Amino acid sequence: MFARKFLLRACASGALTVGGLFGHSFAADAPRDTMPMKFDAASFHKQFCSDHYARHVGRMAYLEAKLSLNETQRPLFESWKEAVLSGARAQESTCLAHQPDFMHAHAHSILERQAHMKDRLEARLAEITAEEPSLKSLYDALTPDQKQVFDRAGMEGHVGHGGHMGPPDGGFWHGHGGHAPHGPDGQDG
Repeated sequence: MFARKFLLRACASGALTVGGLFGHSFAADAPRDTMPMKFDAASFHKQFCSDHYARHVGRMAYLEAKLSLNETQRPLFESWKEAVLSGARAQESTCLAHQPDFMHAHAHSILERQAHMKDRLEARLAEITAEEPSLKSLYDALTPDQKQVFDRAGMEGHVGHGGHMGPPDGGFWHGHGGHAPHGPDGQDG
């Protein structure tokens, strides 16, 4: 019995080795594309900025469908959605206006990065402030069940700019400031 298992393992191992050698040989003979793909940084950047806005539009559509709004609530939702998408459109414009230097991405000093972060935070605060009146009107008009859906969607990243409690730069909601906690108690370690 032991000899039989050993022989089967040896045969299987040999077959895999030979198969791997032939597979490698055939792959080496396969024609290759002689033109390496070039990275188009400008196109990538434009797509990144546009996708950011599109995600906001998608989040609004998702939430609107989940809430099953009545005729009284629908105009309030539209008012809030307009405020959110206006902020998202402004973010898209700012993003498109900023042409990052992909070749020297790490050349900024700590002071320049801090100034950039401060500008982003101030812009986000202005967006939140602009959204607040319409958000409050909408939220006050929701039923308790709708409020639960709305609150849960905000934590999952389906509300406004990455959840109204999400990262200040309008990114996705991923827990604590865009990254997962490291420690067992949920604290960064």
